[in-house]
Amino acid sequence: MIRLISLLLLASPALAAPKIDVLNVKPDPAKPEVEVTLSVTKARGNCDVRLEFGDGKGRTVDFGMATTRTLHYTYAKGGSYKVTARGTGKTPCDAAKEVTVKVAGPAPAQKKAEKKKADKKSASKKKDEAKP
Repeated sequence: MIRLISLLLLASPALAAPKIDVLNVKPDPAKPEVEVTLSVTKARGNCDVRLEFGDGKGRTVDFGMATTRTLHYTYAKGGSYKVTARGTGKTPCDAAKEVTVKVAGPAPAQKKAEKKKADKKSASKKKDEAKP
């Protein structure tokens, strides 16, 4: 009986659910995009993690046999966001991680109205030049 208990105690870390080990969020200084790297420590099995990006959107990551997943996410606007990772689903990973990230705003779009005005002036100039 003592041997059985000893074996169970020694085996328990190997039977523990995979644990979220690292959450790294790297922003792109010129764009509202981030690279998210998520790692788990595990001795066996699959686990699932729910990533919340802090802007009301999220994604579930299935680790399968992998221990690291990297993905890209683009924010609609610049700002400061809390990215969180916690176990979810039928096979949740243990633990939770949180990282605050500041992202750049999207590149300013060229105004179509200004472009159209410039096109009209160019077309008008060409007509004037074509007249005898």
